[in-house]
Amino acid sequence: MVLRARRWLSELWEWLESMLGGGEPDESDLDVHVEVTLRAVVDAVVPETPELADEFGPEHVPGGLAVGMEEFLVTFVDDLFQFGFPHVGTRGNLPLTAPLVEVLDAAADALVAHGDNEAEPDVERAVELLGPGDPPARRVRRVAGTFASLARQDRLRALGALDEFELRVAPFGHGLFEFDAGLVGQLVVGFAEMIYYSEWAGYDDFSLPPSERTHPNDPAAVQSWRQTGYPGVADGYAALRGYLGREGSPLGAGDVWTTIDGGVAVVRESGSFRENDYDTIGYEEPYPE
Repeated sequence: MVLRARRWLSELWEWLESMLGGGEPDESDLDVHVEVTLRAVVDAVVPETPELADEFGPEHVPGGLAVGMEEFLVTFVDDLFQFGFPHVGTRGNLPLTAPLVEVLDAAADALVAHGDNEAEPDVERAVELLGPGDPPARRVRRVAGTFASLARQDRLRALGALDEFELRVAPFGHGLFEFDAGLVGQLVVGFAEMIYYSEWAGYDDFSLPPSERTHPNDPAAVQSWRQTGYPGVADGYAALRGYLGREGSPLGAGDVWTTIDGGVAVVRESGSFRENDYDTIGYEEPYPE
């Protein structure tokens, strides 16, 4: 009851500020909604892991939010991810983050409606992800959607539920564009992971053309490189050294060049692969979410 009263007073004060020309950030509610939702995505896909500090060191604690990956996702999805529609210029970009977060909220609503969530939605979870300079908590409470209000594991379940959705949109008033909403989950999960473990965070300005970007190529300068022990880019890393294969495996053939990891052979010729070469009976995903 006390918390509800505080929220009501907070919303009242926000209204008074707007009436008096107060200093609310010059952002639309839609922008805040997008930011809050993508923060929730990053927190679920590349979370902080304080439990790893004692075993592996403090550099393994920070997650994607520590390097502002949610901001880069907006840039990546809106400016760099290309659909190739000729109606919107030579690059064919569409600003997709706003509809993307609406799809995430729809999946979260469906998850809750089916009773598949393990914890009750709570908008304070979105508030907990705020950082310095972010919009006020009261504003976040007002605009946060269901996805950002879910517990971390329930957010992953909502992403998995997207496979059950099919989307039909007509972005230009004619023609119909259909796709499996599971692509949204692949986009926010796959791209978030790929981006986090790439060299992106080391660039001074990623928005520059590739020929004008500078990168220190210093493992200490990139958070994910510090966490994985990646030594940085070096000549020869992309060179083909052979093909992996074990005895009886169809994936490699020819003379053995060397062995790694206790017996995995690196052979000089590629093998062949036939459908159903692998028996997957009884296999279970270790992380079904």
